[in-house]
Amino acid sequence: MSGKITRRDFLVKSALGVVVGGTVLSSLNLEAFAKAPAAKGVVRKSGDDVVVKLSDNSTLDKVGGSVKVSDEMILIRKSETEFLAIRTICAHKGCDVDLEGNKFICPCHGSEYTLEGKVTQGPAKGDLKSFETVFDSEKGTITIKMPVKTDQ
Repeated sequence: MSGKITRRDFLVKSALGVVVGGTVLSSLNLEAFAKAPAAKGVVRKSGDDVVVKLSDNSTLDKVGGSVKVSDEMILIRKSETEFLAIRTICAHKGCDVDLEGNKFICPCHGSEYTLEGKVTQGPAKGDLKSFETVFDSEKGTITIKMPVKTDQ
């Protein structure tokens, strides 16, 4: 045999690889790999503001707790009545930063930011974007004020 694979053998082996790979991936709990759990009870309301229910996110019960609101945003409890909403995209090259203790660190090039998103170590020159939050203790919700999009 010349060492070449037939088209039929290629298709059979490829299909087998897809089935085995799919089975392995489906058995993994991918959410468990995330540092901050994904938020539950997130709803959008008029104006595209994001509302997070405390009752659905037990990690926010304690000061310092955090939850991923989206692929690009994290909500952190700073005090009993204060919350931070930070966009987790590095100002340097757009990598997704990680929350480590009381700072954000970019795994791509080492930029570091305070918990409030202020750059403390480059190469990033700009801060992480933060969003205004409003805590409603009666409803048990945090509203993240999203900027209004304007057509220009």
